[in-house]
Amino acid sequence: MAVDKNTKKILADDEVRKLVMARLSVLSKDTMISLGSEGSFTRDELIKSVKSGDNIGEKLAEIQLEWLRSFKERVSV
Repeated sequence: MAVDKNTKKILADDEVRKLVMARLSVLSKDTMISLGSEGSFTRDELIKSVKSGDNIGEKLAEIQLEWLRSFKERVSV
């Protein structure tokens, strides 16, 4: 995922970073998550990516935030 210099990185927000890591930390250590063409990752690899703020961490943050938004919309109805 390319992020141009005018786009704010999602993981620059500490609260988002904490939220994503908290959601990952409840998964079993041997859980594997596939992120499409990026590959498959363990829980610990994803937590490391979120902490470092790399492209995989950013992609996962986008996915998690989108899921939370859709969950909120379904609950509000």
